[in-house]
Amino acid sequence: MDLYASIPKESKQSGLITELWTLILNLYCGIRLLGFRRNVLEQVTVSHDQFILLLGFYGLTVFVASYVMTPNPVFDLFGLGYFSVELLITLLLGFVLTKLTGKQSDLLKLLIIIYCILPFRYLISFAVLPDLPETLFATGYAIFVLWGLGICSYIALQLLGQQRLKAALIVLLWLGASYPLANLSFSFWYEDYDYTHEMAAFSDTTLYDVNQEQVYYNQPVLLSNALDPIQPGIEGVTDLFFIGFGSDATQDVFMREIGHVQRVMSEQLGASGRSVALINNLKLINTTPLASSTNLRIALNHLGSKMNRDEDVVFLYLTSHGSMDHELSVQMWPLDLNAVRPEDIKTYLDNAGIRWRIILISACYSGGFIKALQNEYSLIFTAAASDKASFGCSHENEYTYFGEALFKNIEDKPYQFIESFNRAITKITQRELSENLIPSEPQLFVGSQMKEKLQLLEQDIVHYTPERFGTF
Repeated sequence: MDLYASIPKESKQSGLITELWTLILNLYCGIRLLGFRRNVLEQVTVSHDQFILLLGFYGLTVFVASYVMTPNPVFDLFGLGYFSVELLITLLLGFVLTKLTGKQSDLLKLLIIIYCILPFRYLISFAVLPDLPETLFATGYAIFVLWGLGICSYIALQLLGQQRLKAALIVLLWLGASYPLANLSFSFWYEDYDYTHEMAAFSDTTLYDVNQEQVYYNQPVLLSNALDPIQPGIEGVTDLFFIGFGSDATQDVFMREIGHVQRVMSEQLGASGRSVALINNLKLINTTPLASSTNLRIALNHLGSKMNRDEDVVFLYLTSHGSMDHELSVQMWPLDLNAVRPEDIKTYLDNAGIRWRIILISACYSGGFIKALQNEYSLIFTAAASDKASFGCSHENEYTYFGEALFKNIEDKPYQFIESFNRAITKITQRELSENLIPSEPQLFVGSQMKEKLQLLEQDIVHYTPERFGTF
C-alpha cells in the first residue's frame, strides 16, 4: 500500500506551502544577518528540506540574474563547476566547525545559514557593484569585501559561543578556501561571440592582390616618409616621442586604436611632430609602414637619434593579440612576419640609447612582458596579468577595453600619468565585473627614477602645449 498516496492532497499542499513559507522566513533571517542583527541564528529553521530549497533558490537566483545581465547569453557549464566547488568549500567549513563544537548538527546549520545569505550577496556583487560611479567603485568594492569578512566573523563567533580563537580559525579557513574563486565570475551564461567578424579585415578581394615583394620593397620609402618629419627634442625641455604599434591585421580594432591614441598623443600630450604609427592592415598597406619587428627597431633607432637622451621620453604603445608564451602577434597575411617578444623590445630600446621609456601593451597575457622590460627608468602598463586575457579586440570596436579606458574622452586638464593609469584600472575592473568577465588584472610598474621624471614631463606638457592649456 502507498502510504504517501493515502495522505489527503490538502495535507501535501499544506506541507509544501509550509516549507515555502519557512524558506521565505529563512531568507529574511539571511537579510537580517547581513545587517548583523542579534539572536538571528536561533530563528533559522534547520532541516534537510530547507537546505535543498535554499540551495535551489540560490542556483535559480544566479541562473536568472546572470542571464538578465549577459548580452546574447549562451549557457555555460562552467557555472555548475563554480556552484559545486562553492558547495564543497561550505561542506569543508561545516566539517571543521563540527570538530570544534563537537555537534554534528552544526554542519547542516552552517549550510542553512550560508545559503540564506549567498543569494543577496550575489545580487549585490553582480547587479549593484558594477553600476557604481567610477569615483565610488574602488571604495564600494572595498566596503563589500570588508562587509563580507565582518559577516563571516559574526557568524563564526555566534556558532562558537564567542570563542575568538576558534572563530578566527574558521574565518581564515573560509578566506583561504574561497581564494581560488575570488578572481572567477559565477555565471551560467557567457556572451555569444559573432565569429563572422573574425578575419573580416581580409574579406574583400584586395587580399588576393597583395604583391608581397612590392610590400617588402616599399618599407624603406614608407619608413622614410613617416620618420623624416620627426622633430628633434628641444634642449632643456622634457619632450615626449610616440610610437604606435598595431600589429594584427585580422581585426580593424588595432588599426583604429593606434589612430586614436596617436591623435591623443599629438593633440593633447605634446607629441605633435614627434610621433609615428606602424600598422598592419590591408587598408593601409601601401601608405603606412608595417608593424613588424624590423620596422619597430628602425623606428626606435631613429627616435633615439632625434631625442635628447638624458631628457626626453619615448612612449611606446603596442596593441595586438598576445599569447600565453608572452609573444605579441604580428599578422599581415599573406606576409610571414616574426612575433615580438619582450626581449626584442628591450634590446631595441637599449640599442637605440633610449633611457626614459613608457611602454603600454594592450594584449592578452601582456603582464608577462614586465619582468624583461622593467628598470628604474621605465613605466610599464599592461592590459592583463601574465596569465589573464584582456578584452575588447572585436573587429568593429574603436578601442580595446584597455585603450578605451586610457584614451577615450580624456579630461581637459593637466595630464597625470600614474593617476590616469590607476583610474583606467578601476574603469576596466568595473566594466569586466558588469559584463561578467574573468578579471584581466592590468599590471602597472613604475621604476624608482621614473616617478620624478613623470612629474617633469607632466609640467612640460602643460607649459609647452599652449594650444591646449594656454600660455604660462
